[in-house]
Amino acid sequence: MASLAICFLLLLGTVYGGHEKYEGHHLYRVAGPSDEIAQLEAHIDFLSSTPAASSKSGQLEVLLRLSPEERVKWLNYFTEKNMHYTLVADNLANILRDEETQLNRNKARSRSGNNSMSWDQYYGYQEINDYLDSLAEKYPDVLTVINSGLSYEGKQIKYVRISTSRFEQLHKPVVFIDAAVHAREWVTPPVALYLIHKLVVNVTDPDLVEKIDWIIFPMANPDGYEYSMKEDRMWRKTRSRAHEGSDECPGVDGNRNFDHYFGTRNASSDPCSIIYEGPSMFSEPETRVIRDAVLTHLDRIRLYISAHSFGNMFLYAWGNNGTLPSNGLMLQVTGVQMAQAIDKLKLPTAQSYIVGNSAQILYYTSGTSRDWTRAVGIPFTYTLELPGYDYGFLVPPKYIEQIVTETYAGLAAGARYVHSLYN
Repeated sequence: MASLAICFLLLLGTVYGGHEKYEGHHLYRVAGPSDEIAQLEAHIDFLSSTPAASSKSGQLEVLLRLSPEERVKWLNYFTEKNMHYTLVADNLANILRDEETQLNRNKARSRSGNNSMSWDQYYGYQEINDYLDSLAEKYPDVLTVINSGLSYEGKQIKYVRISTSRFEQLHKPVVFIDAAVHAREWVTPPVALYLIHKLVVNVTDPDLVEKIDWIIFPMANPDGYEYSMKEDRMWRKTRSRAHEGSDECPGVDGNRNFDHYFGTRNASSDPCSIIYEGPSMFSEPETRVIRDAVLTHLDRIRLYISAHSFGNMFLYAWGNNGTLPSNGLMLQVTGVQMAQAIDKLKLPTAQSYIVGNSAQILYYTSGTSRDWTRAVGIPFTYTLELPGYDYGFLVPPKYIEQIVTETYAGLAAGARYVHSLYN
């Protein structure tokens, strides 16, 4: 019977696994001063960071993972620092197994083999790329697939250009979206794919395509994404092995690898850190393809959003020091436009979106795509942290449709508002 079950999962096309390494790992919510929390990020796996539900400013709450070997050390540290902590789950492996069961059940129920997408499951690398190619065949007048380059392991990194004028009307603003820079944030590709679906297949807002051109990367880190699906659900970085120490600690955090104050934070210099910035700026082919696409269309890109999970936030520059760009007020106003559009559709139990400067809301960061794109001249750039509800980035498939639908409303509102400013 066991062998039959394994064969069945292989037929489904995606095999999830690697959960045993998280046996006995606990999840905790920890609250404390933002500067104290920030010092921990290089040493502990943060699953989220949000402003603490406290009247005191400068307080953060993080959801983090502790292995059995780490637990005593860090719980003693939290106690010594008067940082309040609460146990959320006592065995991460069981949570991952439950997720795997649901995902495989959905795969078996809805597998169609016709290159279509449903909004109740997560798709693998090849399925997503095949879907993009099928759209290019069906809608050649509006959608073009760009094979932008190969990942470290040789996977094709594709993005789409959506335009009713083949990107030839230079007065039209461009909106740029990327997703899955962090491998384990599985809910981000569906947001990008649903946006493509609404702009090309089920077009209910024709002005978004007629007046605006779009560049969308549904899966910017295919190596890490596939590794997260097949080997290690908690994997976040790329899978490169071109840096010193990579045999023990492969991969780079793609959202620390951009050329903006790169190398200025010690927390990102350790190859074994989950936020390792890499041996040099743009060392990763996955970040270079985003860089090249941005620079190719820099004179027309007006809005850039990098989709991440989770936290219900629109965050803007500057993350390295907490000061604001020259258009800081308009960044706030535009972010609020998007947040309000999402909040109108959110679940009653969901948190309202927070809009603000990344360093002021959370803590200092360097080398992010959000700050680099603002520095090179894109006026409106954001990190979008999607909802996690009570599940973090382990969002059950039943919530995908809700998230993609409400997020589409926010992206549409942002695109329209920016268009109005540059019309």
